[in-house]
Amino acid sequence: MSEARGKADFDTRFVLEALLARGLVTVAQGRDVLAQEGQARARVLRARKDAGKAVEREEVSPIELVAAFRIPLDEHGDVLDEDRITEAVAAAAGVPYVKIDPLKLDMALASRTVSRPFAQRHVLLALERERSGALRVAVGNPFDRELFESLGQLTGSPIVPVLSSRSDI
Repeated sequence: MSEARGKADFDTRFVLEALLARGLVTVAQGRDVLAQEGQARARVLRARKDAGKAVEREEVSPIELVAAFRIPLDEHGDVLDEDRITEAVAAAAGVPYVKIDPLKLDMALASRTVSRPFAQRHVLLALERERSGALRVAVGNPFDRELFESLGQLTGSPIVPVLSSRSDI
């Protein structure tokens, strides 16, 4: 990661800047997203609740929020989805993007690394142990250095964060 950023720097503006830099949104679309951010957050939480997912104090990631606008990409009906947004944001954040294949997950590693409530609360998933001994972890916020430090202390391993969509994690 090129600049030292904190957890709070991962916000809707950062996501929109990453998308704007890649030509995936216009300035006007970005303004619309920012103007309607509160309504979109409520829609995402309502959709989670309707899907039977726990909503207690769950946060809506800025990637989910922007994806909720279903911004058109072309005349064929393609829209800016969570995966495409996550990929652009990962590049802007200076971390690798990983599309998680659930069939290739090491569930034993994931379950013994951290508890399910901890993983859900922090939106993370242990993916693999690298040859160096480092733990590669999919996260929803690439700037949460406190989480990486805590996880490193908990596991006794250096942490290598990658960005994945919240729905994959």
